[in-house]
Amino acid sequence: MQNFLRFVSKFGTLLLFILLQVIALYLLFSSNSFQHSVFLSSENKFSGKVYAIEESLSSYFRLKYENEILVRDNIRLQQENARLKVGFAQFSDSSDIALLGFKEANEYRLIPARVIKNSVTHIRNYITLDVGKQDGIKPEMGVANNDGIVGVVSQVSEHFSVVIPILNPEVRFSCKLKKSNTSGSLVWDGIDRRFAMLEEVPPYVNVTKGDTVVTSGFSAIFPEGIMVGTVEEYEIGDDANYLRLKVNLSVRFDAISNVGVIDYKYREEIKNLEEEVTK
Repeated sequence: MQNFLRFVSKFGTLLLFILLQVIALYLLFSSNSFQHSVFLSSENKFSGKVYAIEESLSSYFRLKYENEILVRDNIRLQQENARLKVGFAQFSDSSDIALLGFKEANEYRLIPARVIKNSVTHIRNYITLDVGKQDGIKPEMGVANNDGIVGVVSQVSEHFSVVIPILNPEVRFSCKLKKSNTSGSLVWDGIDRRFAMLEEVPPYVNVTKGDTVVTSGFSAIFPEGIMVGTVEEYEIGDDANYLRLKVNLSVRFDAISNVGVIDYKYREEIKNLEEEVTK
């Protein structure tokens, strides 16, 4: 008690002055509208600054949490984008082969397929597809992609099929020079995966580098006019009666992924008729 009395006696005058100042200010701002509005305005500005500082601090501490959310959303979007790309490739890449431009387009049906195994380094290469009998695949069906012809179906199981590509000397494909409409036989010489040889072209045909080679349509495997490649160079064949053309293949076999198997409506009918003739 004595300490309190000593404190009052020492600072009593100052405490009384502060008390009177508070009372005076209260009376001033409460009884005078102008001073009252100034006080409220100052209070609002001060409160606003305090709130702004508080919000800045709060936002700073929320940055880590918000960044984690953004990272998760970004990963999710990347995964969705990858799934969409795969789906789009399956439904578009192998069905964009330009068959609709042919007048006989209603005679052909494309069966989308994906390459699950591919060899390009052997003499007798082959390609395995993820479609088989249950998808309507049969031997001797043609296979192509957006760039051109790929090969012909050789063996078929319920769910898979094996394709003999151009890069296999055991098969030949009937092709022609688009400019002159002169046909020949395309075969791979086993040397370079980028090129095949178009043989049996008559020597009187005018050939220049860059001439386009397409399918002839002389078989029930491919319709006429599907891209094969372009002439790189040519020479007189072993038989001087024919030219031998080196064709730069339009299909890059080391990067093939999606293809279309060509189902020709009248293939079996033509095949049976030709077999009857050869008997």
